[in-house]
Amino acid sequence: MRVHTIFVLVLLSVLASGCANLPVPEAANGGSNKADQAGDADKSDGQVADVNKSESLVRLADDIEAHGGNDTALKLYQQAVAVSGNAPDANVRLGDAYMRADQIKPAIEAYRAALIKEPSDDNALLGLGAALVRRGLLDEGLADLAKAAPSLNTGMAYNRLGVAQIMAGHFADAQDSFEKGRAVAPDDLDIATNLALAAALAGDADKAATLAHEIAQSPAAEERHRRDLVVVLGLIGRSGDEMRAVAPELSQHEFAALLKHAEAIRGMKDPKTRAKALGMMRR
Repeated sequence: MRVHTIFVLVLLSVLASGCANLPVPEAANGGSNKADQAGDADKSDGQVADVNKSESLVRLADDIEAHGGNDTALKLYQQAVAVSGNAPDANVRLGDAYMRADQIKPAIEAYRAALIKEPSDDNALLGLGAALVRRGLLDEGLADLAKAAPSLNTGMAYNRLGVAQIMAGHFADAQDSFEKGRAVAPDDLDIATNLALAAALAGDADKAATLAHEIAQSPAAEERHRRDLVVVLGLIGRSGDEMRAVAPELSQHEFAALLKHAEAIRGMKDPKTRAKALGMMRR
């Protein structure tokens, strides 16, 4: 991290310094027009340079965040917004970084700043909707997600919409959103797992079980997916042997804890409480 810190300081110093523009002498005839043209060219060059600086900062922030330097990365994302002239895409990246850091209030502010400059920015609207849901403003967030997801038509967009719909207790709508997400991102096991959870919560045991076994057989299934699959099967009351088959690598202690968790959720009546117990807000 010390190497990263030194590199950040060097890069920021270079970005801040810029290059001085040499004065252009005016000719006797047409000097004013040439000066105007030169001014326009300088302005255009400056805008391109600012974009390049912002992108460089974002790339560096991405790398530092990937290595665990979240605080340093956030400062760089903030600097990228300033250098870009408060550009919408820079604010969306900043909002996304705040969300990953679980700083919901500044994330909302960043997404709203993007929408002020570009009201039709669906990525900003998607981020704002997800942030509002995390903030507890479910209806407002769900409305934004419902507008953004069809326009973006990505697996991630439909996944966020489906999660919000589960939290609102709209299990049929959630399944529809996850199905649309799978249509555009068929290999995304996060979407498939959430679809299985939505089916289980809706009481569609056969669909939930079929999905659970399908996901468990995928070479791409990670331990986090398999843990969720145990919960899916627990929610629909399947046997311990069937649950064990989808996550054979789990210890007996982990398996027992997940089974107890699923049984507790089955006993909850309020859909929002069940979704919160499942950890849907984090998905």
